[in-house]
Amino acid sequence: MNAPNLRRGILVEVQRRTAQVIDDVSSEELRCAYSPEIDLKEFSNFAVGDRVEFYPGDSAQEPLITGILPRTGKISRPGPGERFARELILAANVDLLVIVASTQRPDFNPRQLDRYIAVAENFKIQAIICVNKSDLQPEIPEAARYLGSLGYELVMCSALTGAGIASLQDKLRGRLSVFSGPSGAGKSSLIQMLIPEAGTIAGEVRRDGKGRHTTTTSRLYSTPDGMRIIDTPGLRELGLWNVKPDEVAGLWRDFRPYLGTCRFNDCRHQSEPGCALLAAVETGKIPEFRLQSYYRILETLGEESL
Repeated sequence: MNAPNLRRGILVEVQRRTAQVIDDVSSEELRCAYSPEIDLKEFSNFAVGDRVEFYPGDSAQEPLITGILPRTGKISRPGPGERFARELILAANVDLLVIVASTQRPDFNPRQLDRYIAVAENFKIQAIICVNKSDLQPEIPEAARYLGSLGYELVMCSALTGAGIASLQDKLRGRLSVFSGPSGAGKSSLIQMLIPEAGTIAGEVRRDGKGRHTTTTSRLYSTPDGMRIIDTPGLRELGLWNVKPDEVAGLWRDFRPYLGTCRFNDCRHQSEPGCALLAAVETGKIPEFRLQSYYRILETLGEESL
């Protein structure tokens, strides 16, 4: 095949032997096989959101992905032990992590929210805090307000009534987003409201033991007004990995002004005398829940919580 015949596109769904590719020029969706000549060592694996070069096919050759373009961002987790790569890419070229929390049912959990924010910071991806179920409690939780004061975008909405959805749409336009959050917060319901066809396009949807419809195949959905959302089951429960304990504090924006100012250079901010971070918590400059979230991350750093 000749280079002039190659096109570029984006992977919207990935299977074991083929992938669905949207052509940049025609917007046509094609099912493409993978060229055996592609070296995946640098990329670990094909992922939804990857930009690729592909041959559109002809009478003698099926459509074929010939290469992956450099990634601008990613979200990943540890690869299974039998994989050749230590890292499993869940979504590529991501601009935004939408962290879905709920006011009630389940109750708002600021420590859990901090964990997702730390993941976004670790992958250098912007985060939006989306507090769902405003129909149950219209007031923004105090902890969410504090996180908003740190520069994280914040939106209150209801997947049930539609309140706040327009504001969320405004924040998503022009960016490639992935949704994550604790079970029951309403991630799937929000995606369904934002992109109604999401439930019908996805080829594999099962009903789990709690009666909820659960996506089992990752898929990128687009809207005419510029929203692009990756719905992937791998992002249901995110956790930190490949991070050293002494790097964790730097993932907390409000900790950063105090880091390096403690009496001891190797301060872990637990009970050491002269700890600037503990002093900031004691004087109310940093909320206690942020410190407790940090401690919890340190305790579970070695666990595969994805």
